[in-house]
Amino acid sequence: MAQKKNYSRYFIILEEDEKGYSLGVDKSASGYVKLENKNGKCKISYYVQNIKKQSSPYYMVLICNKKGSKDIIKIGEMNIDEYGRADICYEYPVDNIGNCGINADKISGAAIVKFLDSNIISVMSGFSTTDIPAWKSFSIIESKERKKEDIKEEKTNKTIFDKYEETIEEIKIKDSNNTNKDGDNKVKSVQEHKEKGKDIKESNEKDLDSEDREKGRDIKKSNEKDLGSEDRKKGKDIKESDEKDLGKTKKPIEKNEYKKRNKQNTPIGLEGKYFRSLVEDLDSVDNITDEIKNCIWYKIDAKDEDDMRNTCNYDKFMVLYNPMLGYYSYIKKHGHYILGYKCDSSGNMKYLVYGIPGDKTREDQPFKGKSGFVTWIENKENNLGYWLMFYDYKTNNILIPVK
Repeated sequence: MAQKKNYSRYFIILEEDEKGYSLGVDKSASGYVKLENKNGKCKISYYVQNIKKQSSPYYMVLICNKKGSKDIIKIGEMNIDEYGRADICYEYPVDNIGNCGINADKISGAAIVKFLDSNIISVMSGFSTTDIPAWKSFSIIESKERKKEDIKEEKTNKTIFDKYEETIEEIKIKDSNNTNKDGDNKVKSVQEHKEKGKDIKESNEKDLDSEDREKGRDIKKSNEKDLGSEDRKKGKDIKESDEKDLGKTKKPIEKNEYKKRNKQNTPIGLEGKYFRSLVEDLDSVDNITDEIKNCIWYKIDAKDEDDMRNTCNYDKFMVLYNPMLGYYSYIKKHGHYILGYKCDSSGNMKYLVYGIPGDKTREDQPFKGKSGFVTWIENKENNLGYWLMFYDYKTNNILIPVK
């Protein structure tokens, strides 16, 4: 237990504050700051992308607003490469961040800024708490030594986002060469990790595919038919007098086993494999609702807000936890929320569905539906319902179902 207390790691997602610094309308500036405390050292990593390279420098700062501290630590300049990216890492003693004598436990936020005379222009910023202070008026502290203990710039090296793109490109190549599948299953590029965490709160009202509301296409029907024929084949060597009794017990068992195997392999394809890897430690939940077909549900416990930050896996943080951090005031009432993988009838991934437990009241509806939680479903097994938000991770749009 003592070893665990000596190690902590969390992300601060940077969101665009000032317009005009991104590469384009379709390429918004985004990034994160990772703080990793281990063995008395604090490793601070900055990553940004889609930001314009300018003659005047950008600066990395840490914002301290805990334990009575109201300071801005000026870490140093951030050099942007020709692709609009920067990946820089620093390491300091945990009690001497930026060589300024400030402990890491006072850090509540981070930012990329420009200094104009005595004014601070915040290009991007993010906080680990929901309480965002008026930090631009804080005192600026800069190391007199300007000593960087461990600096690592990676201008052209592959980043986590490049790896996502390469993975999806491999999917495209494999799918295009697969003649047995008619070339129809081309997987689109996964872009949600390249966008800001707050994109998920912007409600662009689009209609869900009518398939989401059809009620006659449950894939289980075809599965049951296949199981039925399999049962008949296995029953050839069994006496006719025993076939009826075996059918009553055997068919439900095989049906449940098939359903379990099918869930473990859904969504399908390499893209599906990626999404399955994110929930491998979560328990799937049955009997949420019959209204949404071909959707696999997972329960995510959140007894405390720290539970939603306690992960070393950036992918899991961005998909499972980060989109829901702003809704913790609604989540804490029941200590959990749900995530759904909405697939088409063939098992291909279509949407992400986030569900927050609550009654069908305005008080329990997150932000009164302004952020996309406009659909309420009743749980089949109890009176607890869920407010749902549908998210298209390919286009970074919140979807509004057609009633």
